[in-house]
Amino acid sequence: MKNQAIEKAFKESYGQLTTKELKALGMSEYGIKKLATEELIWKIKRGIYQWSDYDIDEHGLLSVIIPNGVLCLYSAAFIYEYTTNIPQQYHIAIASKRKVRLPDYPPITLNYWSGLQLSLGVSQLIYNDVPLTIFDREKTVCDFLKFRNKIDNSIVKEVVKAYLKDKNRDLSKLKAYSKQLNIQTIVDTYLNILL
Repeated sequence: MKNQAIEKAFKESYGQLTTKELKALGMSEYGIKKLATEELIWKIKRGIYQWSDYDIDEHGLLSVIIPNGVLCLYSAAFIYEYTTNIPQQYHIAIASKRKVRLPDYPPITLNYWSGLQLSLGVSQLIYNDVPLTIFDREKTVCDFLKFRNKIDNSIVKEVVKAYLKDKNRDLSKLKAYSKQLNIQTIVDTYLNILL
């Protein structure tokens, strides 16, 4: 009976719970280890467990592995359908001085940002029934243009062109973001060429 309650709690949390959450449900260290030994739960990384037969979306796993992380760059562009390139890793922005211990899976690239680069344009959306923290469309385009020297130029153009075709675009917001991030000239140049 207790396992059914634990399973229900896992499923309500998109298949993952932390040690702290399991203890709040009345589980002891021994009980947690027993569930792991019986392979009812799997240890994802230290302090994070997944219900074994729960078909989990990796995006849901990211929010547990890196709380307060924000999907950015290639991952955000892929979700907005601004690129045909399937990212080989999840790109997540976190605070500059933050330390995160990453598991072997899923593959994650951390982008250490601060100030407006990290706080501007953070939004929430539901993707594959999982709530995600992600930079909005305009901030994603600004990031590609800001870091264009580190990214393949064809991908930068693909992202900007796809954004300009998006009926949900907000050019006023894009220009406001570009001003705040000190990339207004770059954004204006790309808009003049591609619009």
